[in-house]
Amino acid sequence: MYKWKVEELKIQIGKLIQLHRLKKELSQFQLGNELNLSSNHVGRIERAETNPTIEILVKFCNFFEIDMLLLFTKLSDSELKSIESEIDHLQKEFKNQNKRKS
Repeated sequence: MYKWKVEELKIQIGKLIQLHRLKKELSQFQLGNELNLSSNHVGRIERAETNPTIEILVKFCNFFEIDMLLLFTKLSDSELKSIESEIDHLQKEFKNQNKRKS
């Protein structure tokens, strides 16, 4: 059994939520609207600055159609780095896509 550090878990959950948001090509504002949360709150969760409630985690999992266990299964350092790389790539795509819309 892995013994979590709270900060570690918050970081992992935040990165997974950010990854799934970007895969759906949603801004924090758009996701917040879908889940009845403020964009600031979504950002704080993604940056691991706050603890999401169970209710909010259920909303995220249902919206993204992911199993809650995904958020709580310890990822290896290489898996986290891979997720971070994918987030960076998706963020660049998202910014470029929004520039074209302007």
